Amino acid sequence: MIKPSPTYHLLIEGDDGRCLACSPEDTILRSLINGGLFVEANCGGRGTCGKCKVQVIAGQVTNKEGLPIKPNQDNTYLACQIYPQSDITIRLKTAEASQKGQALDIVSDGGAPLIKKVVLAPVYPTVDNHYSLQDMIGQALAAPGAVGGGSSSPVLIDDSAMLRRLAAVVETKPELITVTLLDNKAMAIEAHDTSSVLYGVAFDIGTTTVVGMLVDLNVGKVVEVRSRNNPQASLGADVISRIQATHELEGGLERLSQLIRYCLNQIIAELCTAAGIDPNQVYAVTIAGNATMAHLVLEISPSTLVRKPYAALFKYMSPLNPQDIELEINPQGKIMVLPNIASFVGSDTTAAILAVDQDISETPMLMVDLGTNGEMVIGDGNKLYACSTAAGPAFEGAHIRDGMRAADGAIADVVITEQAVLVQTIGSAKPTGICGSGIVKAVAELVKAGILDPSGRFNKSAAAKLPVSLCQRLKNNDGQWEFVLVEGKQTASGTDISITQADVRQIQLVKSSICTGIHFLMEKLPPETVFKVCLAGAFGNYVDIDSALRIGMLPGFKKECVCSVGNAAGTGAVQALLSADKMQRCVTIASKVGYLELAAQPGFQNRFLKNLSFPKA
Repeated sequence: MIKPSPTYHLLIEGDDGRCLACSPEDTILRSLINGGLFVEANCGGRGTCGKCKVQVIAGQVTNKEGLPIKPNQDNTYLACQIYPQSDITIRLKTAEASQKGQALDIVSDGGAPLIKKVVLAPVYPTVDNHYSLQDMIGQALAAPGAVGGGSSSPVLIDDSAMLRRLAAVVETKPELITVTLLDNKAMAIEAHDTSSVLYGVAFDIGTTTVVGMLVDLNVGKVVEVRSRNNPQASLGADVISRIQATHELEGGLERLSQLIRYCLNQIIAELCTAAGIDPNQVYAVTIAGNATMAHLVLEISPSTLVRKPYAALFKYMSPLNPQDIELEINPQGKIMVLPNIASFVGSDTTAAILAVDQDISETPMLMVDLGTNGEMVIGDGNKLYACSTAAGPAFEGAHIRDGMRAADGAIADVVITEQAVLVQTIGSAKPTGICGSGIVKAVAELVKAGILDPSGRFNKSAAAKLPVSLCQRLKNNDGQWEFVLVEGKQTASGTDISITQADVRQIQLVKSSICTGIHFLMEKLPPETVFKVCLAGAFGNYVDIDSALRIGMLPGFKKECVCSVGNAAGTGAVQALLSADKMQRCVTIASKVGYLELAAQPGFQNRFLKNLSFPKA
């Protein structure tokens, strides 16, 4: 008889005393994920990224073989490498982030709304004046007196779900009935006048960050914004590792789907609390995201994305019911997943194109969305071409030794003078690590100072000629060179925060991916074309443009041609929620954009290798 494994208690200190079940057969990381906690684990639990640090306050843990395991120098363990052997108490080193996002100044363009409410005064049928209740609603909608109605083409309520709702509403014969219309088709029926409350939520589901925007559809503007870390990062930092998790982990697809749905519901609850409304007053949701995120939120396997010919399973989706993806809004509401463009160019790119009017602009434009995935779109008003690069999550701080998300304590700016290294952290807090904008600025400053040569190697002979205060910052640590930005005595952890040779290589890979993609896209249009360059995405909004140019990320462009447009995907998702015309433009955009598979382009590999180098000063 097989003896069942014992179940222990896992207490998380400082998290309202949350207690989870854990087993000696599962890592602490797996127990935390199963308990609904976000823990960053960019390597998918392989023990290579070093992000899932925890302190064990009480209890005994071992390695996979059941042998004692020593903590790291900072008295932490990697949660993915330890197994409980008793009840234990831990302290998480990385907390789940919920942030109030930047307010988006987005208002309706005044065109036909995508969603509206119509208040009807129905004339109920009698024995002498006989017609169906379905006809009654149609007649009332066409009546000039209908508030928000008066349509020349009455809306037909012809599906069984809507007819059942109608049956429930007319049971008490209310004097007024409110019908909610989605693009002039009935989606909800309610007794009495409920027209004063009509909200929607627009989501930008990023690989690293999820942003939700609460929109008052009656006044046509965003009223609240919230963002959270994408909890799927606990199973991998990038889309490829998450796709692998769907078939390598037992129940991987379901787990990834549940994680993102839970996150969306958390954001909805936070938005509604902040605005003082009930989630039942949210009638519609738009979702923009890369193709992998769109597949996962629908619990559809994205495995076709990584098998030749690398095709997405779907491009367009009909509106969904909230129950289809377990969203906690008005049960009669609708979920609209914006259309994808192709494989790894998803609906977030569709929304971004919409936001900057790239599909209708006569000004030649290059849009570069800098995030965990790098998408680029080029167009001249007639033709649009897009590509996606394997940028990786370095801009989000992943795969960088001292990297972190853009949060309090993250180094966001670096200046190297002749005598010192000056850093600025988010929130002016004690340095904890370095975020994406800080990494790019630091590398650019090292290139400018000659400490990094064009090949990306630390130039030890050039560094030796610098003042002692700078020269001594270049250290060899266990065979790897690094440049110390902040010494341990000045950091929150007590250890140095540095840019390592491996970190520089990560940035070179990312910048070469973007640079190479731009080169191939520009060949689609006449060589004399002058482009306006729009940097989109959270990282694109904060990256120092001079630094991006100095390391060769934006080849051949002048600073005056480059501007930041912020979260264009989120803006587009809001615009589609507000306007029937702009929702239709999303469909047109998705069918109009030509797709370039970069790896299939002749000479791609040679050009990529060439672009790894930094420009000579």
